[in-house]
Amino acid sequence: MNSEKKIEILKKEYMKYMRIGLVLMLIAFLLMIFKPFSPMASYVIAIVVFLLAFLPLEMARRISHRMALIAFRERQ
Repeated sequence: MNSEKKIEILKKEYMKYMRIGLVLMLIAFLLMIFKPFSPMASYVIAIVVFLLAFLPLEMARRISHRMALIAFRERQ
């Protein structure tokens, strides 16, 4: 498999993980703003969702690092 195909596959994975992470962050912020449950419960749930959002964002960061390494190797 050539590096262009690898980068294209990794780009799709990267976008998927970024989308998931950013949607979870948006949900956490909306919970903090609108407080659909009691204020304390909404904050606790928002904090948990916010922390969970970092998992897919970390995966996206690692994928972008891998894509950069592949592109760098290709240039040399």
